[in-house]
Amino acid sequence: MKKHTKILLSILSILLLLSACTEPEEFDNVLIGSWKYIDYQTDDWEKIIFQEDLDYRLENYSASTAGIVAITGTYAYTDTTYTFERRHYPDIVFKYVVSGDNLYVYLGKTYIRQ
Repeated sequence: MKKHTKILLSILSILLLLSACTEPEEFDNVLIGSWKYIDYQTDDWEKIIFQEDLDYRLENYSASTAGIVAITGTYAYTDTTYTFERRHYPDIVFKYVVSGDNLYVYLGKTYIRQ
Protein backbone atom coordinates (compact mmCIF):
# COMPACT_ATOMS: atom_id res chain seq x y z
CA MET A 1 0.00 0.00 0.00
CA LYS A 2 2.87 2.38 0.80
CA LYS A 3 4.38 1.76 -2.63
CA HIS A 4 1.12 2.73 -4.38
CA THR A 5 0.83 5.89 -2.29
CA LYS A 6 4.39 6.95 -3.17
CA ILE A 7 3.78 6.36 -6.87
CA LEU A 8 0.51 8.28 -6.77
CA LEU A 9 2.14 11.20 -4.95
CA SER A 10 5.00 11.22 -7.45
CA ILE A 11 2.60 11.33 -10.39
CA LEU A 12 0.57 14.13 -8.77
CA SER A 13 3.75 16.12 -8.10
CA ILE A 14 4.85 15.81 -11.73
CA LEU A 15 1.41 16.89 -12.95
CA LEU A 16 1.47 19.93 -10.67
CA LEU A 17 4.93 20.91 -11.92
CA LEU A 18 3.87 20.57 -15.54
CA SER A 19 0.73 22.64 -15.04
CA ALA A 20 2.78 25.39 -13.37
CA CYS A 21 5.07 25.55 -16.39
CA THR A 22 2.36 26.28 -18.93
CA GLU A 23 2.44 29.66 -20.64
CA PRO A 24 -0.14 32.31 -19.79
CA GLU A 25 -3.20 32.40 -21.99
CA GLU A 26 -2.74 34.45 -25.15
CA PHE A 27 -5.50 36.49 -26.72
CA ASP A 28 -5.96 37.40 -30.37
CA ASN A 29 -4.99 41.02 -30.80
CA VAL A 30 -8.24 42.46 -32.15
CA LEU A 31 -6.82 45.95 -31.69
CA ILE A 32 -4.38 45.76 -34.62
CA GLY A 33 -5.17 48.43 -37.17
CA SER A 34 -6.26 52.02 -37.29
CA TRP A 35 -9.16 53.39 -35.19
CA LYS A 36 -10.66 56.88 -35.28
CA TYR A 37 -12.90 58.79 -32.88
CA ILE A 38 -14.56 62.03 -34.07
CA ASP A 39 -16.15 64.62 -31.80
CA TYR A 40 -18.84 65.96 -34.13
CA GLN A 41 -19.54 68.96 -31.88
CA THR A 42 -15.99 70.33 -32.10
CA ASP A 43 -14.65 68.50 -35.19
CA ASP A 44 -11.73 67.31 -33.06
CA TRP A 45 -10.62 63.76 -33.73
CA GLU A 46 -8.34 61.12 -32.31
CA LYS A 47 -6.71 58.30 -34.22
CA ILE A 48 -4.99 55.28 -32.68
CA ILE A 49 -2.88 52.94 -34.77
CA PHE A 50 -2.10 49.62 -33.06
CA GLN A 51 0.67 47.67 -34.79
CA GLU A 52 1.39 43.95 -34.61
CA ASP A 53 4.81 44.58 -33.03
CA LEU A 54 3.01 46.23 -30.05
CA ASP A 55 3.90 49.78 -31.08
CA TYR A 56 1.18 52.40 -31.23
CA ARG A 57 0.71 55.88 -32.65
CA LEU A 58 -1.86 58.23 -31.16
CA GLU A 59 -2.80 61.34 -33.15
CA ASN A 60 -4.96 64.10 -31.68
CA TYR A 61 -6.37 66.79 -33.95
CA SER A 62 -7.71 70.04 -32.52
CA ALA A 63 -10.02 71.91 -34.90
CA SER A 64 -9.65 75.14 -32.92
CA THR A 65 -5.88 75.24 -33.51
CA ALA A 66 -5.84 73.13 -36.70
CA GLY A 67 -2.95 71.23 -35.16
CA ILE A 68 -2.08 67.58 -34.71
CA VAL A 69 -0.18 66.17 -31.76
CA ALA A 70 1.24 62.67 -32.22
CA ILE A 71 2.48 60.33 -29.52
CA THR A 72 4.17 57.00 -30.15
CA GLY A 73 5.14 54.18 -27.87
CA THR A 74 4.47 50.58 -26.97
CA TYR A 75 1.33 48.95 -25.66
CA ALA A 76 0.27 45.78 -23.92
CA TYR A 77 -3.16 44.17 -24.12
CA THR A 78 -5.46 41.54 -22.69
CA ASP A 79 -8.90 40.55 -23.86
CA THR A 80 -10.44 43.44 -21.86
CA THR A 81 -7.76 46.13 -21.47
CA TYR A 82 -4.98 47.82 -23.35
CA THR A 83 -2.17 49.76 -21.73
CA PHE A 84 -0.13 52.59 -23.19
CA GLU A 85 3.31 52.01 -21.71
CA ARG A 86 5.16 55.23 -20.96
CA ARG A 87 8.82 55.43 -20.09
CA HIS A 88 8.98 58.26 -17.55
CA TYR A 89 5.33 58.42 -16.55
CA PRO A 90 2.77 55.96 -15.19
CA ASP A 91 1.22 53.63 -17.76
CA ILE A 92 -2.35 54.38 -18.83
CA VAL A 93 -4.83 51.49 -18.81
CA PHE A 94 -8.05 51.51 -20.84
CA LYS A 95 -10.92 49.01 -20.66
CA TYR A 96 -12.38 48.19 -24.07
CA VAL A 97 -14.73 46.02 -26.08
CA VAL A 98 -14.49 45.42 -29.83
CA SER A 99 -17.68 44.67 -31.71
CA GLY A 100 -17.50 44.52 -35.48
CA ASP A 101 -15.74 47.69 -36.64
CA ASN A 102 -16.32 49.52 -33.36
CA LEU A 103 -13.86 49.91 -30.49
CA TYR A 104 -15.76 50.94 -27.37
CA VAL A 105 -13.47 52.46 -24.74
CA TYR A 106 -14.81 52.96 -21.24
CA LEU A 107 -14.29 56.71 -21.45
CA GLY A 108 -17.44 57.12 -23.44
CA LYS A 109 -15.63 57.08 -26.79
CA THR A 110 -16.40 54.87 -29.76
CA TYR A 111 -13.65 54.48 -32.33
CA ILE A 112 -14.40 53.25 -35.86
CA ARG A 113 -11.97 50.92 -37.67
CA GLN A 114 -10.38 52.76 -40.60
